[in-house]
Amino acid sequence: MDDPHQPNTIITAAICQFFKDHAAGPISIEEAKMLGKEIIGALDSAGPQVTSASQRDDI
Repeated sequence: MDDPHQPNTIITAAICQFFKDHAAGPISIEEAKMLGKEIIGALDSAGPQVTSASQRDDI
């Protein structure tokens, strides 16, 4: 991805969407951003590579 912040933005939006009708109430954007950064950090440590289908050679 060209924008290094794009994965965090996508994850933050998904977290907010998931918690919007949660019984404990919606999660704040700041909480979602922090959770998104933790998820990105965990994925980065695991080492997977995320690319678009057009960037893959094996398709």
